[in-house]
Amino acid sequence: MPAPTYRKVLILALSHLAALAAGFAAGIYVLPILTAQAGASAEQVQAVSQQARYSGIFRKDLAGSDALHWANGRLHVSAQAIAFEGEVAPGPDYRVYLAPEFVDTEEAFLRIKDRALQVSELKTFGNFTVALPAGVDPGKYRAVVIWCERFGQFISAAAYRP
Repeated sequence: MPAPTYRKVLILALSHLAALAAGFAAGIYVLPILTAQAGASAEQVQAVSQQARYSGIFRKDLAGSDALHWANGRLHVSAQAIAFEGEVAPGPDYRVYLAPEFVDTEEAFLRIKDRALQVSELKTFGNFTVALPAGVDPGKYRAVVIWCERFGQFISAAAYRP
């Protein structure tokens, strides 16, 4: 039996590395879906929306969103909470921020991140409600941003105040 050639060994090694990389990438995408918490009920979202002072829209077509990083739905902001009814693309380590201005790209968010207020982690990919920290006035902010902390990735944003 002839010895394997270097070319065959190289092709075999590269194909295994490609399969390993694909499996790792799939794991990063699928694990958050498997570990996601249940989203807020329609009643929980409605309770916040009935007291909301502000509202906005998350859209999939923002400049910084793409096929893997997006949110689509309605935003409600009351004096004590944020509520979202819609869908968010699955991913790891998402955070919800109140931002001093509307941004629609990663670069724009990074410019204002030090002035934004991280409100909570996001561990669901559908409806959610988030309590605002005590003493926070949402009227001092203009938008809500969903951001992937682990990968520094813009997911989406919604303006709720001009």
